[in-house]
Formats: sequence, structure tokens, C-alpha cells
Amino acid sequence: MNVISSYIGSSWLKFTGVVMMADVLLCLAGLAFDHRVITGAPAWLKPLNFGISVSIFCFTVAFFMDRMPANRLAVLAAKVMAAALLVEIVLIDLQAARHTTSHFNMSTGFDALVWFSMGSGILLVVVSTFVLTVSAFRARFEDAALGWVMRLSLILVLAGMATGSLMTLPTPQQMAEARATHRMPFVGGHTVGAPDGGAGLPLTNWSADHGDLRVAHFAGFHGMQLLLLVWWAAPEKRRVRLIFTAAASYAAAFLLLLWQALRGQPILHPDTLTVAAWAAWLLLTSAFVMMPASSLQVKQA
Repeated sequence: MNVISSYIGSSWLKFTGVVMMADVLLCLAGLAFDHRVITGAPAWLKPLNFGISVSIFCFTVAFFMDRMPANRLAVLAAKVMAAALLVEIVLIDLQAARHTTSHFNMSTGFDALVWFSMGSGILLVVVSTFVLTVSAFRARFEDAALGWVMRLSLILVLAGMATGSLMTLPTPQQMAEARATHRMPFVGGHTVGAPDGGAGLPLTNWSADHGDLRVAHFAGFHGMQLLLLVWWAAPEKRRVRLIFTAAASYAAAFLLLLWQALRGQPILHPDTLTVAAWAAWLLLTSAFVMMPASSLQVKQA
């Protein structure tokens, strides 16, 4: 019964993943035929990036659910997650079609309604992710290493989602505008040290001149794919230890990316202190990877 229920939960995620693949085609068509620009980027670039990211995320979580002894609460969480993510992308596409930004937009009553609806949807995704994380820790997997991949991946996802709350805080510029005009048409942003909409990197549109919270947000959201790669490639006898090592290293990298962004530094132009921190991260990661297996034992579960 548990196996059947887990497949029911994963089928909702797979459905959303397939719809997102269709959405990617829609966004590519938008990029080809709609040349409007929103906050310095092609109107359909953000929907395209979100469609790709959500599709990969849904298929990955569905992969885990197909291999865990799910309970009814986990299945319900998967359904809520799939539905909320689907609505989220529909709203992002809607705002792109209206030639306005989807995030942080309070400029009209309708835009505010869309933004609050998106925020409510993301809250549902966070809660459902937390429920799946607890379920994964309570479950016993036939493949112990894969179980740890799911547990540690979902913790990284929750950390990545938490960075989204930092983006919703009003910036100093927005607070100053609100005091002067008694209006705040945009609340929050992802760029640190400047308004959103400046020069961006190709494809991702991450800020090329300032810190950008989306870098750490993306890293946390997609750490699970890297841990799955470690699970697939690592020798069986060292698999669990290497998964823990990779998760710890990835968590440290996530914190470094967040720290770099909060200090207003673009991802490709770190200062000397940041470079030194990344060098220390690389040395420590290499040391743990090369450590003899007998020196670190991880409980199989």
C-alpha cells in the first residue's frame, strides 16, 4: 500500500514536470517572437528559467518518492507541492504576457494580488518540502545511501528556499521612496547594493555588477542533482561517506555564495577575502574526499 501511495504522489510531480517542459517551449517561442524587456531582461527569460528549474526539481523529487516507503502525509505533501508550483509558473507567465514583473510587484491592485498569491503558493511549497523531509528521516530505504541523498538534499532545498525570505524585505531605496511618496510599488528584490534590472549574466541574468541572492537560492534548490550524481558515481563501499562529504561541502558553498551576495559582490568578481574563503573551502573538501574510509564511519540507515 505504501509503495502504491508513493507512486500516486510522484505522479502529480511528474505531471507538473511534463507541463513545465511544455512551458519551456512556450517561453522559447516568447523569446523568439516577443522582444519586450522587463527590468533589463527579455520578458520571457525569467519564465523560461523558472520552467526549466521547476521541471528538474519535480522530476527529481518524484524519483525519490518512487523509492521511499511513503505515508499518506508525504503523498499529500507531494500533491500540494506539485499543484502550488504549477500555479506559481502560470502566474509568472501571466505577468510576462502582461509585460510586467511578477516578483515584488505591488504597483497595482491586480499585481499585488498576483504577488500575494505567489507568496502563498511558495509557503505551501516550503511546508510540503518540510513534511517530505520529516517523512524521509522517518522512512527506511532499501538503498541506505539513496535515503541519505533524499534527506540531505531536502535540507539543502529548505535552506535555498529560506533565502527567498531575504528577497521580500524592502530595500533602503524602497523605504526612502515610500517616505517621500507614501507609495511602495515594489517591495523587495534580489540585487544587493542596487535596484533590480542592471546588467546581468547570460542565460541566468544574475547581476554582473552587484550581489545577487538568486545565486544562493538556485544553489540550494538544485543541490539534490549533485548529490544524486555522487550517489550514482561513488564506489558502493564509500558511497554514504562521500554523500555526507558532498552534502557538507555543498552546504558550505551555499553559505559562501549567500555571504558573497549579501556583501554586494557579483558572483564573477569576488574580492580577496572571498577568494581566500573559496580556496579554504576547496582545500577542506579535497582533504575530506581523500580521507581514508576507516577514519570516518557513517551510520547506515
